Amino acid sequence: MTTAAWVESPLQALNVLEWAHATGEPCNVVLRSGVPSLDPLRARLLPLVTNSIPHVEMVTAADPFRAGLRSATRWVVGDAFSGHFRLLTVLSTTREAVVVDDGSATLHLARVLRHGEAFGRMGQHESTVARALGLATRARLVRAASAGRLELFTAYDVAEVRGLVDLGVTVTMNRYQWVRSVTPLEPHAVGQHVVIGSALAADGYIDADAYERWATTAGGPGATYLPHRRESAEVLYRLTDAGLNVVRTELPAELVLATSPGLRSVISLPSSTAATLAHVLPSAVLHRIEPVPPHWWTDAADASMRRALSDTVPRS
Repeated sequence: MTTAAWVESPLQALNVLEWAHATGEPCNVVLRSGVPSLDPLRARLLPLVTNSIPHVEMVTAADPFRAGLRSATRWVVGDAFSGHFRLLTVLSTTREAVVVDDGSATLHLARVLRHGEAFGRMGQHESTVARALGLATRARLVRAASAGRLELFTAYDVAEVRGLVDLGVTVTMNRYQWVRSVTPLEPHAVGQHVVIGSALAADGYIDADAYERWATTAGGPGATYLPHRRESAEVLYRLTDAGLNVVRTELPAELVLATSPGLRSVISLPSSTAATLAHVLPSAVLHRIEPVPPHWWTDAADASMRRALSDTVPRS
């Protein structure tokens, strides 16, 4: 069996590597070229991957067709809602598929497959062509699940995800064993208190001014801010001027925080880090997840997005 992975973001890359480490399966990991955050990520990760996951090859390509994914017998993908993946699914006959986490989109995918919701990205109005491809992709994934050919490799241990088993999906927990075992070439000292940046404001889903006020105070004086890759330079300048220590690492937060000396607390808004960091952070480090105040939401944030983010917050 030949396995190929299509990667379009740093978090997808991390989760694909975790899957390859956990399974020991040879895998050709294809990073989408032209994504600004992926080129430096590949340069930083390649030495670690070579030493600890030697059965993985990391390459770049403009699209999955040029990378030969169409001929692979098993795909590993992070963003099931990607236009590239929809085309690949509709135009190919690959027998098996593995979906790894791509943030809170995992929860949305679980609802789409289980409850027949429209196959599309949260909070976006898609074209007629995209919706048609979505319908076809959902049908392909449901058929693959019923035939035992669809796996979800996930850090989300919640009822919505576990319920996919009823459709025939193999749900495998991602415990981030690779991240916890690997030794970075240059461990990041980010200080005692870290605020994890969110793309919600950059993407227009919450009020930007309210978010920046929260970011500058959430971690206390002198806190470190790990920005999201979609936050603009202008926003980061303002946060720096307000007293935050803004640190760009070009690595997923999970890989940075797993080995940061002296770390005591991590603060974030609802996001996939609620699930991932539960497996990564040392037990002595507190992860505080603060809910989004209702008045922050903009009209762009639809009910499915708000529900998915709410579901990432652990219930007591």
